Amino acid sequence: MKKILLASIALTALVLTGCEDRLDIPQKGVVLPEDYYKTDADAESALASAYYTAGRFFSNTMWTTAGWNECPFLSMWEYASDNIYAAGNNKADNLDCNAINSFRHETNNSLITGTYECYYMIARIANLVIDNFDGDKADSQTKKRCVAEARVLRDQAQLLLALGWGTAPIADHVFNSDEKPGNASSQADVLQWIADDLDKAIPYLTSKDTITDKDGAVKVTKEYAYALKGKALLSKKDYAGAKTALKEVIDSKLYDLVDAADMAKLYHYSGRGCKESVFELNLVYSGQSDYYGRCQPNWKILWSWRSEKINPPTGPGTEYVHNGWGEVCPSEKFVNTILAYDGANSARRKAWIKSYDEVLYEMPYTSDADCPTLAAKEADRNRGIIAADGLYGNVGYFMWKHLYRVEDQTPTNEIQWNMCLMRYAEVLLMYAEACAMTSDADGSGLAALQKVNTRAQSATPVTTLDMATVKTEKYLEMWLDGTRFQDLVRWGDAEAALGHNGEDYPSFCDAMFTKGEATHRGYIERGDADWCKKLYNVGFKKGKHEVFPFPFKEMQINPNLKQNAGY
Repeated sequence: MKKILLASIALTALVLTGCEDRLDIPQKGVVLPEDYYKTDADAESALASAYYTAGRFFSNTMWTTAGWNECPFLSMWEYASDNIYAAGNNKADNLDCNAINSFRHETNNSLITGTYECYYMIARIANLVIDNFDGDKADSQTKKRCVAEARVLRDQAQLLLALGWGTAPIADHVFNSDEKPGNASSQADVLQWIADDLDKAIPYLTSKDTITDKDGAVKVTKEYAYALKGKALLSKKDYAGAKTALKEVIDSKLYDLVDAADMAKLYHYSGRGCKESVFELNLVYSGQSDYYGRCQPNWKILWSWRSEKINPPTGPGTEYVHNGWGEVCPSEKFVNTILAYDGANSARRKAWIKSYDEVLYEMPYTSDADCPTLAAKEADRNRGIIAADGLYGNVGYFMWKHLYRVEDQTPTNEIQWNMCLMRYAEVLLMYAEACAMTSDADGSGLAALQKVNTRAQSATPVTTLDMATVKTEKYLEMWLDGTRFQDLVRWGDAEAALGHNGEDYPSFCDAMFTKGEATHRGYIERGDADWCKKLYNVGFKKGKHEVFPFPFKEMQINPNLKQNAGY
Protein backbone atom coordinates (compact mmCIF):
# COMPACT_ATOMS: atom_id res chain seq x y z
CA MET A 1 0.00 0.00 0.00
CA LYS A 2 1.35 3.45 -0.94
CA LYS A 3 1.85 5.99 1.77
CA ILE A 4 -0.51 8.93 1.84
CA LEU A 5 0.88 12.45 1.68
CA LEU A 6 -0.90 14.72 4.11
CA ALA A 7 -0.93 18.45 3.34
CA SER A 8 -1.86 19.24 6.93
CA ILE A 9 -2.80 17.38 10.09
CA ALA A 10 -5.27 18.69 12.63
CA LEU A 11 -4.57 17.74 16.23
CA THR A 12 -7.53 17.51 18.56
CA ALA A 13 -7.07 17.31 22.33
CA LEU A 14 -9.65 15.09 23.97
CA VAL A 15 -9.77 15.16 27.74
CA LEU A 16 -12.22 12.65 29.13
CA THR A 17 -11.50 11.77 32.76
CA GLY A 18 -11.00 8.05 33.32
CA CYS A 19 -11.31 7.20 29.59
CA GLU A 20 -8.08 8.57 28.08
CA ASP A 21 -6.46 5.15 27.79
CA ARG A 22 -9.43 3.85 25.83
CA LEU A 23 -9.14 6.72 23.34
CA ASP A 24 -5.42 6.22 22.68
CA ILE A 25 -6.03 4.24 19.50
CA PRO A 26 -3.67 4.62 16.48
CA GLN A 27 -5.48 5.99 13.42
CA LYS A 28 -5.35 3.47 10.61
CA GLY A 29 -4.24 4.42 7.08
CA VAL A 30 -2.49 7.62 8.19
CA VAL A 31 1.24 8.28 7.88
CA LEU A 32 2.61 11.01 10.13
CA PRO A 33 4.89 13.61 8.51
CA GLU A 34 7.91 12.50 10.54
CA ASP A 35 7.49 8.99 9.14
CA TYR A 36 6.67 10.05 5.58
CA TYR A 37 9.44 12.34 4.30
CA LYS A 38 12.32 9.85 4.24
CA THR A 39 12.93 7.79 1.13
CA ASP A 40 13.48 8.50 -2.57
CA ALA A 41 10.03 7.07 -3.20
CA ASP A 42 8.58 9.51 -0.68
CA ALA A 43 10.30 12.39 -2.49
CA GLU A 44 8.92 11.27 -5.85
CA SER A 45 5.42 10.95 -4.37
CA ALA A 46 5.61 14.39 -2.80
CA LEU A 47 6.82 15.86 -6.09
CA ALA A 48 3.93 14.18 -7.92
CA SER A 49 1.58 15.98 -5.54
CA ALA A 50 3.29 19.28 -6.40
CA TYR A 51 2.83 18.64 -10.14
CA TYR A 52 -0.80 17.70 -9.53
CA THR A 53 -1.41 20.91 -7.60
CA ALA A 54 0.35 23.03 -10.22
CA GLY A 55 -1.69 21.38 -12.95
CA ARG A 56 -4.91 22.00 -11.10
CA PHE A 57 -4.35 25.56 -9.91
CA PHE A 58 -2.56 27.06 -12.90
CA SER A 59 -5.32 25.81 -15.16
CA ASN A 60 -8.36 25.51 -12.97
CA THR A 61 -10.51 27.11 -10.34
CA MET A 62 -10.86 27.45 -6.59
CA TRP A 63 -14.59 26.91 -6.38
CA THR A 64 -15.03 26.82 -2.62
CA THR A 65 -12.91 29.81 -1.67
CA ALA A 66 -13.20 32.16 -4.62
CA GLY A 67 -16.38 31.11 -6.37
CA TRP A 68 -15.13 31.73 -9.87
CA ASN A 69 -14.32 29.45 -12.77
CA GLU A 70 -11.66 30.99 -14.98
CA CYS A 71 -8.04 29.97 -15.76
CA PRO A 72 -5.51 31.34 -13.21
CA PHE A 73 -2.59 31.17 -15.65
CA LEU A 74 -4.27 33.11 -18.46
CA SER A 75 -7.57 34.78 -17.64
CA MET A 76 -6.72 37.63 -15.30
CA TRP A 77 -3.76 38.61 -17.47
CA GLU A 78 -5.77 38.54 -20.67
CA TYR A 79 -8.71 40.55 -19.38
CA ALA A 80 -6.19 43.20 -18.26
CA SER A 81 -5.04 43.76 -21.85
CA ASP A 82 -5.94 45.14 -25.24
CA ASN A 83 -6.09 41.61 -26.68
CA ILE A 84 -9.78 40.94 -26.05
CA TYR A 85 -13.15 42.23 -25.00
CA ALA A 86 -14.59 40.81 -21.80
CA ALA A 87 -17.78 39.81 -23.54
CA GLY A 88 -20.44 37.20 -22.77
CA ASN A 89 -24.18 37.50 -23.29
CA ASN A 90 -24.46 41.24 -22.80
CA LYS A 91 -23.20 44.11 -20.61
CA ALA A 92 -24.76 42.55 -17.51
CA ASP A 93 -22.70 39.38 -17.94
CA ASN A 94 -19.10 38.49 -17.00
CA LEU A 95 -18.97 41.34 -14.49
CA ASP A 96 -15.74 40.70 -12.56
CA CYS A 97 -13.84 40.03 -15.78
CA ASN A 98 -15.27 43.17 -17.36
CA ALA A 99 -14.16 45.15 -14.30
CA ILE A 100 -10.58 44.03 -14.96
CA ASN A 101 -10.92 44.63 -18.70
CA SER A 102 -12.03 48.22 -18.09
CA PHE A 103 -9.60 48.76 -15.18
CA ARG A 104 -12.20 49.45 -12.53
CA HIS A 105 -11.51 46.33 -10.46
CA GLU A 106 -11.52 46.55 -6.68
CA THR A 107 -10.04 44.50 -3.85
CA ASN A 108 -12.97 42.06 -3.74
CA ASN A 109 -12.75 41.01 -7.40
CA SER A 110 -13.24 37.24 -7.39
CA LEU A 111 -10.94 36.55 -10.35
CA ILE A 112 -8.07 38.48 -8.77
CA THR A 113 -8.70 36.86 -5.39
CA GLY A 114 -8.87 33.37 -6.83
CA THR A 115 -5.74 33.79 -8.94
CA TYR A 116 -3.76 35.06 -5.96
CA GLU A 117 -4.89 32.10 -3.86
CA CYS A 118 -4.07 29.58 -6.58
CA TYR A 119 -0.49 30.79 -6.90
CA TYR A 120 0.12 30.47 -3.17
CA MET A 121 -1.52 27.04 -3.15
CA ILE A 122 1.02 25.90 -5.75
CA ALA A 123 3.91 27.43 -3.80
CA ARG A 124 2.76 25.76 -0.60
CA ILE A 125 2.69 22.22 -1.98
CA ALA A 126 6.04 22.76 -3.72
CA ASN A 127 7.45 23.96 -0.39
CA LEU A 128 6.40 20.72 1.27
CA VAL A 129 8.88 18.98 -1.02
CA ILE A 130 11.60 21.58 -0.52
CA ASP A 131 11.23 21.93 3.26
CA ASN A 132 11.28 18.18 3.84
CA PHE A 133 13.95 17.02 1.40
CA ASP A 134 16.42 19.90 1.00
CA GLY A 135 19.67 20.55 2.85
CA ASP A 136 21.03 17.71 4.97
CA LYS A 137 18.02 15.58 4.02
CA ALA A 138 18.97 15.69 0.33
CA ASP A 139 21.16 12.59 0.60
CA SER A 140 20.52 11.19 -2.89
CA GLN A 141 20.42 12.48 -6.46
CA THR A 142 16.72 11.63 -6.62
CA LYS A 143 15.90 13.85 -3.66
CA LYS A 144 18.05 16.67 -5.04
CA ARG A 145 16.28 16.46 -8.39
CA CYS A 146 12.84 16.39 -6.74
CA VAL A 147 13.70 19.47 -4.70
CA ALA A 148 14.98 21.21 -7.82
CA GLU A 149 11.81 20.51 -9.81
CA ALA A 150 9.68 21.70 -6.89
CA ARG A 151 11.73 24.91 -6.73
CA VAL A 152 10.93 25.68 -10.34
CA LEU A 153 7.20 25.08 -9.84
CA ARG A 154 7.32 27.39 -6.82
CA ASP A 155 9.35 29.99 -8.74
CA GLN A 156 6.83 30.03 -11.59
CA ALA A 157 4.07 30.81 -9.11
CA GLN A 158 6.22 33.38 -7.30
CA LEU A 159 7.08 35.08 -10.59
CA LEU A 160 3.41 35.58 -11.40
CA LEU A 161 2.80 36.89 -7.88
CA ALA A 162 5.62 39.39 -8.35
CA LEU A 163 4.39 40.52 -11.77
CA GLY A 164 0.79 40.71 -10.59
CA TRP A 165 1.12 42.23 -7.13
CA GLY A 166 4.62 43.70 -7.06
CA THR A 167 5.60 43.03 -3.46
CA ALA A 168 3.59 39.88 -2.74
CA PRO A 169 5.23 37.97 0.14
CA ILE A 170 7.93 35.50 -0.86
CA ALA A 171 6.76 31.96 -0.14
CA ASP A 172 10.18 30.52 0.69
CA HIS A 173 8.78 27.93 3.11
CA VAL A 174 5.48 26.43 4.23
CA PHE A 175 3.70 29.16 6.16
CA ASN A 176 2.31 28.13 9.53
CA SER A 177 -1.33 28.91 10.19
CA ASP A 178 -0.37 31.78 12.51
CA GLU A 179 2.23 33.34 10.20
CA LYS A 180 1.39 36.73 8.74
CA PRO A 181 4.10 37.46 6.15
CA GLY A 182 4.58 41.08 5.15
CA ASN A 183 5.30 42.57 1.76
CA ALA A 184 8.54 41.81 -0.01
CA SER A 185 11.02 44.67 -0.02
CA SER A 186 10.47 45.42 -3.72
CA GLN A 187 9.39 43.75 -6.93
CA ALA A 188 12.98 43.88 -8.20
CA ASP A 189 14.19 42.03 -5.12
CA VAL A 190 11.59 39.30 -5.60
CA LEU A 191 12.56 38.88 -9.25
CA GLN A 192 16.22 38.58 -8.27
CA TRP A 193 15.30 36.08 -5.54
CA ILE A 194 13.54 33.98 -8.17
CA ALA A 195 16.55 34.07 -10.49
CA ASP A 196 18.87 33.09 -7.63
CA ASP A 197 16.55 30.29 -6.53
CA LEU A 198 16.49 28.92 -10.06
CA ASP A 199 20.29 28.87 -10.01
CA LYS A 200 20.05 26.55 -7.01
CA ALA A 201 17.80 24.20 -8.99
CA ILE A 202 19.56 24.13 -12.36
CA PRO A 203 22.54 21.85 -11.45
CA TYR A 204 20.19 19.05 -10.39
CA LEU A 205 17.73 19.19 -13.28
CA THR A 206 17.75 17.02 -16.38
CA SER A 207 17.05 17.90 -20.02
CA LYS A 208 14.84 16.44 -22.71
CA ASP A 209 16.36 13.44 -24.44
CA THR A 210 15.71 14.75 -27.94
CA ILE A 211 13.84 17.56 -29.65
CA THR A 212 10.89 15.19 -30.17
CA ASP A 213 10.82 13.92 -26.57
CA LYS A 214 7.17 14.41 -25.61
CA ASP A 215 7.70 13.17 -22.06
CA GLY A 216 10.40 15.79 -21.61
CA ALA A 217 7.89 18.54 -22.36
CA VAL A 218 5.73 17.66 -19.35
CA LYS A 219 8.44 17.75 -16.70
CA VAL A 220 10.54 20.58 -15.29
CA THR A 221 13.85 20.61 -17.17
CA LYS A 222 17.08 22.53 -16.96
CA GLU A 223 16.06 24.52 -20.02
CA TYR A 224 12.69 25.49 -18.56
CA ALA A 225 14.49 26.77 -15.47
CA TYR A 226 16.80 28.86 -17.69
CA ALA A 227 13.77 30.19 -19.61
CA LEU A 228 12.03 31.14 -16.37
CA LYS A 229 15.20 32.79 -15.09
CA GLY A 230 15.40 34.75 -18.32
CA LYS A 231 11.82 35.92 -17.90
CA ALA A 232 12.43 36.99 -14.29
CA LEU A 233 15.56 38.95 -15.23
CA LEU A 234 13.88 40.48 -18.28
CA SER A 235 11.05 41.63 -16.01
CA LYS A 236 13.71 43.14 -13.72
CA LYS A 237 15.22 44.82 -16.81
CA ASP A 238 18.47 42.97 -16.33
CA TYR A 239 18.76 42.49 -20.06
CA ALA A 240 22.29 41.13 -20.04
CA GLY A 241 21.40 38.50 -17.46
CA ALA A 242 18.22 37.57 -19.32
CA LYS A 243 20.14 37.28 -22.58
CA THR A 244 22.63 34.85 -21.06
CA ALA A 245 19.95 32.66 -19.48
CA LEU A 246 17.75 32.51 -22.59
CA LYS A 247 20.72 31.70 -24.83
CA GLU A 248 21.14 28.49 -22.83
CA VAL A 249 17.73 27.33 -24.05
CA ILE A 250 18.44 28.27 -27.66
CA ASP A 251 21.90 26.67 -27.65
CA SER A 252 20.50 23.41 -26.28
CA LYS A 253 18.96 22.70 -29.73
CA LEU A 254 16.22 20.78 -27.93
CA TYR A 255 13.37 23.06 -29.04
CA ASP A 256 12.07 24.49 -32.28
CA LEU A 257 8.94 26.12 -33.67
CA VAL A 258 6.34 23.82 -35.16
CA ASP A 259 5.69 24.26 -38.86
CA ALA A 260 3.30 26.98 -39.98
CA ALA A 261 0.76 24.34 -41.00
CA ASP A 262 0.72 23.03 -37.43
CA MET A 263 0.27 26.34 -35.59
CA ALA A 264 -3.44 25.68 -35.05
CA LYS A 265 -2.53 22.49 -33.15
CA LEU A 266 -0.69 24.43 -30.45
CA TYR A 267 -2.60 24.24 -27.12
CA HIS A 268 -4.72 21.35 -28.39
CA TYR A 269 -4.69 17.58 -28.02
CA SER A 270 -2.84 16.94 -31.27
CA GLY A 271 -0.12 19.41 -30.26
CA ARG A 272 0.63 18.02 -26.80
CA GLY A 273 4.33 17.67 -26.06
CA CYS A 274 5.36 19.15 -29.41
CA LYS A 275 8.88 20.43 -30.06
CA GLU A 276 7.78 24.00 -29.35
CA SER A 277 6.63 23.21 -25.82
CA VAL A 278 9.25 24.15 -23.22
CA PHE A 279 6.97 23.11 -20.38
CA GLU A 280 3.36 22.07 -20.14
CA LEU A 281 1.33 20.55 -17.35
CA ASN A 282 0.16 17.09 -18.30
CA LEU A 283 -3.53 16.25 -18.13
CA VAL A 284 -4.21 12.56 -18.62
CA TYR A 285 -7.80 11.40 -18.90
CA SER A 286 -8.53 8.81 -16.24
CA GLY A 287 -12.30 8.69 -16.04
CA GLN A 288 -12.01 9.03 -12.26
CA SER A 289 -14.19 11.36 -10.24
CA ASP A 290 -11.42 13.92 -9.62
CA TYR A 291 -10.76 14.42 -13.35
CA TYR A 292 -13.55 16.97 -13.67
CA GLY A 293 -11.88 19.12 -11.02
CA ARG A 294 -8.57 19.02 -12.86
CA CYS A 295 -9.66 19.65 -16.45
CA GLN A 296 -10.73 23.32 -16.53
CA PRO A 297 -14.42 22.32 -16.49
CA ASN A 298 -15.85 25.79 -17.15
CA TRP A 299 -12.97 27.64 -18.76
CA LYS A 300 -13.44 25.70 -22.00
CA ILE A 301 -17.04 26.91 -22.05
CA LEU A 302 -16.31 30.47 -20.98
CA TRP A 303 -13.86 31.03 -23.84
CA SER A 304 -15.94 29.28 -26.55
CA TRP A 305 -18.30 31.11 -28.87
CA ARG A 306 -21.70 32.17 -27.52
CA SER A 307 -23.82 29.15 -28.36
CA GLU A 308 -27.45 30.25 -28.23
CA LYS A 309 -26.84 33.30 -30.43
CA ILE A 310 -25.63 31.46 -33.52
CA ASN A 311 -26.62 28.66 -35.83
CA PRO A 312 -23.31 26.84 -35.45
CA PRO A 313 -20.97 25.07 -37.88
CA THR A 314 -21.57 21.58 -36.54
CA GLY A 315 -21.88 19.63 -39.76
CA PRO A 316 -19.92 16.45 -40.56
CA GLY A 317 -16.21 16.92 -39.95
CA THR A 318 -16.55 19.98 -37.75
CA GLU A 319 -13.70 20.89 -35.39
CA TYR A 320 -15.95 23.12 -33.28
CA VAL A 321 -17.72 22.10 -30.07
CA HIS A 322 -21.03 23.97 -29.90
CA ASN A 323 -21.17 24.80 -26.21
CA GLY A 324 -19.96 28.20 -25.07
CA TRP A 325 -20.57 31.47 -23.28
CA GLY A 326 -18.53 33.77 -25.52
CA GLU A 327 -16.72 35.65 -22.78
CA VAL A 328 -13.53 36.20 -24.82
CA CYS A 329 -13.59 37.90 -28.22
CA PRO A 330 -10.66 39.39 -30.20
CA SER A 331 -10.45 43.16 -29.79
CA GLU A 332 -10.80 45.43 -32.79
CA LYS A 333 -7.29 46.69 -32.13
CA PHE A 334 -5.81 43.21 -32.28
CA VAL A 335 -7.79 42.31 -35.40
CA ASN A 336 -6.72 45.47 -37.21
CA THR A 337 -3.09 45.01 -36.16
CA ILE A 338 -2.75 41.40 -37.30
CA LEU A 339 -4.53 42.09 -40.59
CA ALA A 340 -2.35 45.10 -41.36
CA TYR A 341 0.94 43.52 -40.26
CA ASP A 342 0.58 39.83 -41.06
CA GLY A 343 -2.15 39.93 -43.67
CA ALA A 344 -5.38 37.93 -43.86
CA ASN A 345 -3.62 34.95 -45.44
CA SER A 346 -0.83 34.55 -42.88
CA ALA A 347 -0.53 31.26 -41.00
CA ARG A 348 -0.61 33.13 -37.70
CA ARG A 349 -3.85 34.94 -38.46
CA LYS A 350 -5.54 31.74 -39.60
CA ALA A 351 -4.35 29.81 -36.54
CA TRP A 352 -5.34 32.48 -34.01
CA ILE A 353 -8.66 33.97 -35.26
CA LYS A 354 -11.41 33.28 -37.80
CA SER A 355 -13.42 35.84 -39.76
CA TYR A 356 -17.21 35.73 -39.91
CA ASP A 357 -17.05 34.80 -43.58
CA GLU A 358 -14.77 31.87 -42.75
CA VAL A 359 -17.20 30.71 -40.10
CA LEU A 360 -20.15 31.05 -42.50
CA TYR A 361 -18.71 29.60 -45.66
CA GLU A 362 -15.61 27.54 -44.91
CA MET A 363 -16.81 25.52 -41.92
CA PRO A 364 -19.19 22.54 -42.19
CA TYR A 365 -22.94 22.93 -41.60
CA THR A 366 -25.67 20.33 -41.58
CA SER A 367 -27.36 22.32 -44.35
CA ASP A 368 -24.35 22.13 -46.71
CA ALA A 369 -25.97 19.30 -48.67
CA ASP A 370 -28.72 21.71 -49.66
CA CYS A 371 -26.29 24.56 -50.33
CA PRO A 372 -23.82 23.38 -52.98
CA THR A 373 -22.78 26.89 -54.09
CA LEU A 374 -21.52 29.99 -52.31
CA ALA A 375 -24.64 31.86 -53.40
CA ALA A 376 -26.81 29.22 -51.75
CA LYS A 377 -24.80 29.44 -48.54
CA GLU A 378 -25.09 33.22 -48.55
CA ALA A 379 -28.89 32.86 -48.54
CA ASP A 380 -29.01 29.97 -46.07
CA ARG A 381 -30.84 30.82 -42.85
CA ASN A 382 -29.50 27.72 -41.10
CA ARG A 383 -26.17 29.39 -40.38
CA GLY A 384 -24.97 32.65 -38.89
CA ILE A 385 -25.60 34.98 -35.96
CA ILE A 386 -29.32 34.74 -35.28
CA ALA A 387 -29.61 36.95 -32.17
CA ALA A 388 -31.41 40.25 -32.57
CA ASP A 389 -28.78 41.94 -30.42
CA GLY A 390 -25.92 40.16 -32.17
CA LEU A 391 -22.78 38.92 -30.48
CA TYR A 392 -21.77 41.28 -27.68
CA GLY A 393 -18.13 42.37 -27.54
CA ASN A 394 -17.43 41.23 -31.07
CA VAL A 395 -16.23 42.86 -34.30
CA GLY A 396 -16.70 39.98 -36.71
CA TYR A 397 -13.75 37.82 -35.72
CA PHE A 398 -13.78 34.71 -33.57
CA MET A 399 -11.15 33.31 -31.23
CA TRP A 400 -9.71 30.06 -32.59
CA LYS A 401 -6.40 29.70 -30.75
CA HIS A 402 -7.79 28.30 -27.46
CA LEU A 403 -11.23 27.29 -28.72
CA TYR A 404 -12.50 23.99 -27.34
CA ARG A 405 -12.47 21.58 -30.27
CA VAL A 406 -13.74 18.10 -31.00
CA GLU A 407 -10.22 16.66 -30.76
CA ASP A 408 -9.94 18.01 -27.21
CA GLN A 409 -12.96 16.09 -25.91
CA THR A 410 -12.78 13.05 -23.67
CA PRO A 411 -15.38 10.28 -23.99
CA THR A 412 -17.32 12.01 -21.20
CA ASN A 413 -17.20 15.48 -22.85
CA GLU A 414 -14.43 16.86 -20.69
CA ILE A 415 -11.25 18.49 -21.88
CA GLN A 416 -7.90 16.78 -22.37
CA TRP A 417 -5.48 19.44 -23.56
CA ASN A 418 -2.40 20.36 -21.55
CA MET A 419 -1.76 23.74 -19.96
CA CYS A 420 1.35 25.09 -21.70
CA LEU A 421 3.30 27.46 -19.45
CA MET A 422 6.11 28.27 -21.88
CA ARG A 423 6.50 28.00 -25.65
CA TYR A 424 9.80 28.26 -27.50
CA ALA A 425 8.34 31.22 -29.42
CA GLU A 426 8.26 33.16 -26.15
CA VAL A 427 11.89 32.23 -25.47
CA LEU A 428 12.91 33.55 -28.90
CA LEU A 429 10.95 36.78 -28.46
CA MET A 430 12.34 37.42 -24.97
CA TYR A 431 15.84 36.78 -26.29
CA ALA A 432 15.27 39.19 -29.18
CA GLU A 433 14.14 41.84 -26.69
CA ALA A 434 17.19 41.30 -24.48
CA CYS A 435 19.45 41.64 -27.53
CA ALA A 436 17.62 44.75 -28.73
CA MET A 437 18.14 46.34 -25.30
CA THR A 438 21.85 45.41 -25.15
CA SER A 439 23.66 44.40 -28.33
CA ASP A 440 23.33 41.91 -31.15
CA ALA A 441 26.85 41.69 -32.50
CA ASP A 442 26.44 38.11 -33.73
CA GLY A 443 22.96 38.68 -35.18
CA SER A 444 21.38 35.96 -33.03
CA GLY A 445 18.71 38.31 -31.68
CA LEU A 446 17.62 39.26 -35.19
CA ALA A 447 17.68 35.61 -36.20
CA ALA A 448 15.41 34.72 -33.27
CA LEU A 449 12.92 37.43 -34.22
CA GLN A 450 13.01 36.45 -37.88
CA LYS A 451 12.35 32.82 -36.99
CA VAL A 452 9.04 33.74 -35.34
CA ASN A 453 8.10 36.14 -38.12
CA THR A 454 8.92 33.68 -40.90
CA ARG A 455 6.95 30.86 -39.32
CA ALA A 456 3.97 33.21 -39.05
CA GLN A 457 4.14 33.79 -42.83
CA SER A 458 3.74 37.47 -42.08
CA ALA A 459 3.25 39.96 -44.90
CA THR A 460 5.72 42.22 -43.07
CA PRO A 461 9.14 40.54 -43.12
CA VAL A 462 11.55 41.41 -40.32
CA THR A 463 14.83 42.91 -41.55
CA THR A 464 16.16 44.76 -38.49
CA LEU A 465 16.19 44.22 -34.73
CA ASP A 466 14.53 47.10 -32.92
CA MET A 467 12.09 47.35 -30.04
CA ALA A 468 9.19 48.52 -32.19
CA THR A 469 9.35 45.31 -34.20
CA VAL A 470 9.89 43.18 -31.11
CA LYS A 471 6.78 44.71 -29.54
CA THR A 472 4.58 44.05 -32.58
CA GLU A 473 5.80 40.48 -32.99
CA LYS A 474 5.27 39.81 -29.28
CA TYR A 475 1.77 41.29 -29.42
CA LEU A 476 0.72 39.09 -32.32
CA GLU A 477 2.56 35.87 -31.49
CA MET A 478 1.73 35.74 -27.78
CA TRP A 479 -1.91 36.75 -28.15
CA LEU A 480 -3.98 34.98 -25.47
CA ASP A 481 -0.85 33.50 -23.85
CA GLY A 482 -1.08 35.73 -20.77
CA THR A 483 1.95 37.97 -21.41
CA ARG A 484 0.52 41.16 -22.93
CA PHE A 485 -0.20 43.05 -19.71
CA GLN A 486 3.19 42.06 -18.29
CA ASP A 487 4.92 43.27 -21.45
CA LEU A 488 3.12 46.62 -21.59
CA VAL A 489 3.95 47.39 -17.97
CA ARG A 490 7.61 46.44 -18.45
CA TRP A 491 7.90 48.52 -21.61
CA GLY A 492 6.24 51.54 -19.99
CA ASP A 493 3.49 51.42 -22.65
CA ALA A 494 0.55 50.39 -20.48
CA GLU A 495 -1.00 53.84 -20.08
CA ALA A 496 -0.94 54.54 -23.81
CA ALA A 497 -2.12 51.07 -24.85
CA LEU A 498 -4.71 50.47 -22.12
CA GLY A 499 -5.84 53.97 -21.21
CA HIS A 500 -9.02 53.64 -23.29
CA ASN A 501 -9.95 50.12 -22.21
CA GLY A 502 -13.64 49.93 -21.36
CA GLU A 503 -14.72 52.79 -23.60
CA ASP A 504 -16.04 50.65 -26.44
CA TYR A 505 -17.89 47.31 -26.37
CA PRO A 506 -19.36 46.85 -29.86
CA SER A 507 -21.64 44.05 -31.00
CA PHE A 508 -21.57 42.15 -34.27
CA CYS A 509 -24.84 41.42 -36.06
CA ASP A 510 -26.04 39.67 -39.20
CA ALA A 511 -28.40 41.78 -41.32
CA MET A 512 -30.23 38.66 -42.47
CA PHE A 513 -31.66 38.28 -38.97
CA THR A 514 -31.69 41.90 -37.75
CA LYS A 515 -32.80 43.75 -40.90
CA GLY A 516 -34.54 41.03 -42.90
CA GLU A 517 -32.00 41.07 -45.74
CA ALA A 518 -31.96 38.16 -48.18
CA THR A 519 -28.30 37.26 -47.68
CA HIS A 520 -25.83 37.26 -44.82
CA ARG A 521 -24.12 40.56 -44.10
CA GLY A 522 -22.15 41.04 -40.93
CA TYR A 523 -21.86 44.51 -39.47
CA ILE A 524 -20.66 46.20 -36.28
CA GLU A 525 -23.33 47.80 -34.07
CA ARG A 526 -22.15 50.51 -31.67
CA GLY A 527 -25.45 51.89 -30.41
CA ASP A 528 -24.65 51.13 -26.77
CA ALA A 529 -20.93 50.41 -27.08
CA ASP A 530 -19.96 53.22 -24.69
CA TRP A 531 -22.17 52.04 -21.80
CA CYS A 532 -19.23 51.27 -19.50
CA LYS A 533 -17.59 54.63 -20.10
CA LYS A 534 -20.86 56.39 -19.22
CA LEU A 535 -21.12 54.57 -15.89
CA TYR A 536 -17.53 54.27 -14.70
CA ASN A 537 -14.12 55.87 -14.70
CA VAL A 538 -12.55 53.39 -17.08
CA GLY A 539 -9.05 52.82 -18.44
CA PHE A 540 -5.56 52.13 -17.09
CA LYS A 541 -4.32 54.72 -14.58
CA LYS A 542 -0.56 55.20 -14.24
CA GLY A 543 0.69 54.72 -10.71
CA LYS A 544 -2.10 52.32 -9.82
CA HIS A 545 -2.86 49.70 -12.41
CA GLU A 546 0.67 48.44 -12.96
CA VAL A 547 -0.24 45.90 -10.28
CA PHE A 548 -3.42 44.31 -8.96
CA PRO A 549 -4.82 44.89 -5.48
CA PHE A 550 -4.14 42.48 -2.68
CA PRO A 551 -7.45 40.69 -2.07
CA PHE A 552 -9.75 42.16 0.56
CA LYS A 553 -9.91 38.90 2.50
CA GLU A 554 -6.09 38.77 2.69
CA MET A 555 -5.93 42.31 4.01
CA GLN A 556 -8.53 41.47 6.64
CA ILE A 557 -6.55 38.60 8.15
CA ASN A 558 -2.99 39.85 7.65
CA PRO A 559 -2.17 43.14 9.40
CA ASN A 560 1.42 42.95 8.09
CA LEU A 561 0.36 43.21 4.44
CA LYS A 562 0.34 46.71 2.97
CA GLN A 563 -2.12 47.39 0.13
CA ASN A 564 -0.85 48.50 -3.27
CA ALA A 565 -1.16 52.19 -4.08
CA GLY A 566 -4.52 53.45 -5.29
CA TYR A 567 -6.67 50.59 -3.97
